[in-house]
Amino acid sequence: LAPIPGLVLKYLAAVGDEVKAGDPVVILEAMKMENSLPSPTGGRIKELPVQPGATVAKGDVLAIIVAI
Repeated sequence: LAPIPGLVLKYLAAVGDEVKAGDPVVILEAMKMENSLPSPTGGRIKELPVQPGATVAKGDVLAIIVAI
């Protein structure tokens, strides 16, 4: 989930990639600063519902990660 409103700059993982808790998944620009958002849990990326360049609100889903 987006912790703050901002602009999705890019994803650092793709659908199907395995991530560990703490691995960076998305870069979110907020207040003219780039924020690297980590995976809250380990698993496989199932979906990245927001396109890079889109503006998101606090609480918007940025990645769906399923446990493996």
